[in-house]
Amino acid sequence: MAYNLIDERWIPVERRSGRIEMIAPAEIAERDDPPLRVASPRPDFDGALLEFLIGLLQTAAAPATERAWEKEFKEPPPVKVLLKRLDAVRDAFFLDGDGPRFMQDLTVAKDPKASTEPIGALLVDRIGESGLSEGPSLFAKPALFPELGYPAAAAALMAMQTYAPSGGRGQFTSLRGGGPLTTLIAGDDLWRSAWLNVLPRPEFEARVPGDESVDAAPATFPWMARTKAKPPPKSIHPLQHLWGLPRRIRLVFERDARGTCSVTGARDVPVVRAYLGRPEGTNYKGDFRHPWTPYKLLKPGEPWNPKKASADGLPYRDWPQLVTGGEERRPATVVSYFANSRRRELVPHARLAAFGYAMNNMKPLRWSRAETPLIATSVLPDQFGADVEALVSASEEIRRTLSFQVKAAWSDRPGDLDVFDRVNPAFWSRTEPAFFDAVHALKVALEADDAKARDAACEAWLEALHRAALELFDSLVPLVADIAAPDLQRIVLARRDLQQFTHPTWPRLRKALGLTVDEPVKAKPQKKARNPGKEPHP
Repeated sequence: MAYNLIDERWIPVERRSGRIEMIAPAEIAERDDPPLRVASPRPDFDGALLEFLIGLLQTAAAPATERAWEKEFKEPPPVKVLLKRLDAVRDAFFLDGDGPRFMQDLTVAKDPKASTEPIGALLVDRIGESGLSEGPSLFAKPALFPELGYPAAAAALMAMQTYAPSGGRGQFTSLRGGGPLTTLIAGDDLWRSAWLNVLPRPEFEARVPGDESVDAAPATFPWMARTKAKPPPKSIHPLQHLWGLPRRIRLVFERDARGTCSVTGARDVPVVRAYLGRPEGTNYKGDFRHPWTPYKLLKPGEPWNPKKASADGLPYRDWPQLVTGGEERRPATVVSYFANSRRRELVPHARLAAFGYAMNNMKPLRWSRAETPLIATSVLPDQFGADVEALVSASEEIRRTLSFQVKAAWSDRPGDLDVFDRVNPAFWSRTEPAFFDAVHALKVALEADDAKARDAACEAWLEALHRAALELFDSLVPLVADIAAPDLQRIVLARRDLQQFTHPTWPRLRKALGLTVDEPVKAKPQKKARNPGKEPHP
């Protein structure tokens, strides 16, 4: 019997009771011990499966109006009602069978040049390996990946097609490029985490590129027909942004093959051990704009560039691009829609979930995931965005100064040192709570049209940055009893300069935040201070 992803219980979730169970997609609407989150063994599977659920709801169950959306946010539909809606797209979600298969190329099995690859190579952190290597992967200790159960194989397909990095000639990246960053509004259970990112159908079609009048199934689900090499954005339905197919992959199913899933550990289950692959899948070039990813304009006249996850993780310096927007940057469509709709009132303490692979070409460096407050305002949003950018600008100035002075304290040749890996994470972690306090205070001040409150928020932010910089310097450059005189002199001078250049009265910092600058008192310095204002940073 064919394995259909609408019918089967294949998505692992954690329920409110703490139980880990497999559910069918429609069961995310259960209210008796509701699912709280996706709970797979791999974080990239968690992200891909959440995107699968949101995409399924947006495709088959999106409401016609915001009022209808709000009604089901407060009271989810019965599972049977939701299942009936999902049945409309059931034919596109067979994992096996002779016809179209979920996230699999329709014709590669008949291509004499298709290569047979071990199933382990389908995992993003195994790209470039044999799939049977005993070397380590990003999410597992050295191990074999000879077989995947059907649930893990489906999740691996979704992750590969959704996050596909570069993989050599003809192996195209995902619709959002390699290692895209996904930003979504997080709810307090799985239904709300999915539904908060579903837009009314007319809003989705108006905001996402494509031609909503194209109703043929392949325009939404490209695996329903022969792969198109370079579809123009206007030739696809906007929903195809959620179901891109950059790789030509088709699973190989062996009759009665059973074993132990190498990812989940499930025993005596149907397994897949190989897939067929060929280069030249769908090459998404042009003005595609995925609704769950922020974009930045690099050059006028060129397509918007999707933001990628970073090897630095997700520090708050990226937060303005994720939330506030501007002339050259756009938050994810679902985030900007939330910020400018009544949804903001329904979820007064909203949180933003951001996740994705940080890639170096085809090599995954890390999986980044973070949740932050989602602070937004409809009152002068451009001013709010500019003020938040100013907070980050001041923070970056002090972070660079701290790094420079730590190097100056450690060595007579500070240019030979690299302290960023130690300083950056500690600095961002130490100052993050104060950053979001300042952002919230700016929002309140802007909505109240209170310039004094706005300045007070900026002053408090400078105080927090100054204090954190000195504390981190002291922890990284401790003074000990037997320190040599030359080393002591370097440390004292470096701390003095740090004290000066990060002090809340320092003109450069105050100008960045639009604060008044006191006229300096002219005095002959004991020694020329070293201004690190142009110190480069990664």
